[in-house]
Amino acid sequence: MCEARFSQALLLLKHLFMRLDSITETFDLATARAGSRLDWVRVMTLSLVVTGSFLLQGCLAGAWVALVAVDTVDTMDTMKSSNITFWPFEQSWVAPPQAQSSDAVHNSKVTSVAVLPVEGDPEMAARLATLLQQETTLRVEAPPATVAAGISGADPRSAKADDADRSALAKEVTRDLGVDTVLVSRVAGSPTHPSDWGWKTEGSRRLYLYLVNHDGHLLWKDELPFTLVKGSTPPLEASVQIDLNRHVMQHVKELHLDELGYLPKRSS
Repeated sequence: MCEARFSQALLLLKHLFMRLDSITETFDLATARAGSRLDWVRVMTLSLVVTGSFLLQGCLAGAWVALVAVDTVDTMDTMKSSNITFWPFEQSWVAPPQAQSSDAVHNSKVTSVAVLPVEGDPEMAARLATLLQQETTLRVEAPPATVAAGISGADPRSAKADDADRSALAKEVTRDLGVDTVLVSRVAGSPTHPSDWGWKTEGSRRLYLYLVNHDGHLLWKDELPFTLVKGSTPPLEASVQIDLNRHVMQHVKELHLDELGYLPKRSS
């Protein structure tokens, strides 16, 4: 059926082109402008009928048009959508348990954590909290941004903060919220630049992570580079969360943070 309709459409198109050649040879430009409007209308009408028949009844043509339309829509959506690409961790550091006393080692078995708001990327704090809830056995608390703002001195999440600032923050937050540790983090990056023919902007980012216990001792610190591409539509959050979970937990395994008791993994 589809092949028959396709053949008929080709025959009609051939007849159309022959008719156009005949009119072109019979009338010069001046005559065509003055007295051949009826013939040209007939030709254009036939052209529309052929096109309509081909698109509405031709199976192969209809399928081709549908595929082209779907591919075009998908391409436009891809060009407008945002995405995040995570790169390998850098500057990793873990507190060695052998450097602590037996009591300290026992106390380092973490059971809870407070995930503070992330300076420079408000959405990242929610992702980190979700990661720890889904992948570890820790009880996760997410205090508001006013907690960090209430600490005297430099903001413990800022680039100007030092270990003393984060230590003071951890002691206060763990006491107020009744948790063992605090995850302090911030995001910094370079200016964005256009990409994908101007549909998006792209920029390099870096997530700084500090896990500090209730005594103010640093247990783990790390840097996670990532690329943020922003389009007119936000990234698919579920996909970003899955990528982040997989990326971080693979690194946790490499650093033995589970065995050390800093980030105990949830049994599958």
